[in-house]
Amino acid sequence: MTIKDYMTLQPPAQMGPPPSAQDNWNHAPTDDSIWWQESGLFTYGDASTGFGGEMRFGMHANQEKANLYTWHVVDGEMVDRRIVIDQPLGFEHILQSDIAGASVRTIDPLSAYELRLAHEDFEIEGQWRHFRQPFSMGYNVGGATIAKGHYNIMGRLTGTGRYKGREFPINAVGFSDHSWGVRRSHLPASRSLFCVFDEDFYIMAIPVCSGTTRSMVGYLFRDGKVGVLQTESEMGYSFRDDWVSPAGCNARLIDEHGREVRLKGWTIGPSSTQTMGHGKYVTHCVAGFECEGREGSGILESAQFKGMPPSIRALDVDHDSWWFSESAD
Repeated sequence: MTIKDYMTLQPPAQMGPPPSAQDNWNHAPTDDSIWWQESGLFTYGDASTGFGGEMRFGMHANQEKANLYTWHVVDGEMVDRRIVIDQPLGFEHILQSDIAGASVRTIDPLSAYELRLAHEDFEIEGQWRHFRQPFSMGYNVGGATIAKGHYNIMGRLTGTGRYKGREFPINAVGFSDHSWGVRRSHLPASRSLFCVFDEDFYIMAIPVCSGTTRSMVGYLFRDGKVGVLQTESEMGYSFRDDWVSPAGCNARLIDEHGREVRLKGWTIGPSSTQTMGHGKYVTHCVAGFECEGREGSGILESAQFKGMPPSIRALDVDHDSWWFSESAD
C-alpha cells in the first residue's frame, strides 16, 4: 500500500512575491490582542564537528512581551537549552533585539546579521549570511494559520564559540526565517529537513500531514535554479528509542521542474524539544546528509500530532469514551 491509497495529496505550497528590504523590519500588528506575533529564527549545524543549535527571537507586540528559545550542542553535550517567556519588550524590531542574553543585529537587511549569545559558561559571537535573496512561501496548509507573512532562506553562521573557557571556530549551515501575523494553530504534524551541500545546492523540505491529507512546503535550489518541491516527494524518517528524536531520513524529493534528488540523513548528538503552545511540540537535531557522493550539514526536525491524529478522531466513536480518553471509565 502506498501513501496515495489512504491519504489525499494536496497541492504544495507556492512561492509568493519576494520580500522587500522593508520586510526585514517589524510589521504593524492587527488588533488581535493575543495571537499577533513576529519572530526571527536562525538554526544551524556542522556535521563535521557536531556543533549546532538555534536562536529563535519572538515577540507579541500587543501584549508587550518577548520570548526566546535557544538550544546548542557542543562536543556531544547540550550546553544551553532554554525557553524564556514573558520578557519585557524593550526593542522595536525583532531582527534588532536583545532577549535573555541573546541578541541579533541587522548588518544588511535580508542578507546579513550579527548573532550573539551569552549564558552561564557558553558564548557565541558570529555573523549569519543568507546565501541569496530570501523566498516567500506560504505555510497556511493543512488547516493551520501559521502567519500572514513569512520568508526564509538557507545560510551560514561563522564566528567563535566558547564553552567552559575553551574557544572554538564556528562554520555551520542551516535555515533562517522571519514570520509575522496571527498564529492561532500549528501544522497538524510535520517533518523538516534543512540541508546544505554548498551555497548553490541546498534543500528545505517540510511535508505536512493532517492524518487524511498530505502536502509539501519546500524547495530545491541547485545550479542557480529554484524549484518548488512537489507533494509526491517522499521523506521517510527513523526515530531514536525515545520515539521522539529523529535518527535519520531517507528522502526522494521531486521539484516542479522534474528534478529528483535522493538523499540520506543521520542525526548527531542530543536532541532538543521545544513547546509550541496548545500541547504541540517540535524536536530538532544536528544532522549530516549524503547525496550523490556529496556530504552536507543541517538540521532534522519532527513535530508530532497534538493528541489523537485527525484520521483516528474521524472514526465514528464517542470522543469522550475510554477509547479516546484516559480519564473515562
